[in-house]
Amino acid sequence: MRNQDIRRKTAAMLAQAVVAVLLLLAGCRSVPPALDRSEMKAADLSVIKLVAGDEVEVKFYQNPELNEIQVIRPDGQITLQLVGDVQAQGKTPSQLGSELKQRYAGQLKAPEVAVIVRSLHDRRVYVGGAVNREGMVKMAGPLSAMEAIMQSGGLDWRRAKTKQVVVIREQDGKRVGCALDVRDLLAGQYSDPFYLEPGDIVYVPRKAIVNVNQWIEQYINSVIPRFGVSYGGDGVEVSR
Repeated sequence: MRNQDIRRKTAAMLAQAVVAVLLLLAGCRSVPPALDRSEMKAADLSVIKLVAGDEVEVKFYQNPELNEIQVIRPDGQITLQLVGDVQAQGKTPSQLGSELKQRYAGQLKAPEVAVIVRSLHDRRVYVGGAVNREGMVKMAGPLSAMEAIMQSGGLDWRRAKTKQVVVIREQDGKRVGCALDVRDLLAGQYSDPFYLEPGDIVYVPRKAIVNVNQWIEQYINSVIPRFGVSYGGDGVEVSR
């Protein structure tokens, strides 16, 4: 029994460490002020945005000798003949194809380029805070913030503050955040689902947040670096 308890505690600590490290490494040191839900761009479920680990085929119809099959590197780039490194992460296949057509315009007479997705890397989001199982959640398809929380074992009802569930996302090259009020949804009332994008971070606070903007700045920039893998406990409380 004692060994099982130790294993459970160890797993919980590892999950916390994963989310904390991902938050720290995600470039969140310059998070802009929090957005209103309506201001944060909704996830477009009809398009695929490329991420590191996706395998793509770059096909040149007039110059097949340049055809490439590559896996997008952790830095989000692929390397192609004649043009070198090209940023692929965060773009749709058609957007990447259009950029390559422009890049090759000075190299080829008729740069007809298509980008074909051969395989998708695991899509994931990260859930932390007052949930029963912190860590990564895979996205097999469209996933809302509440569904991600449920896949994390649900809310820790003793501590969860559901008025301001924070979602942090990379948008237009910057990290932005918004706060979701999920109380009506939990009470059984209809609410438009807030769909997540790969790499989103969902955080359920353990204490009421007085000022979301200050909380994001303090939590990301101060609490994690200071407390390491801890979520900070009382340290996330902010005031105006």
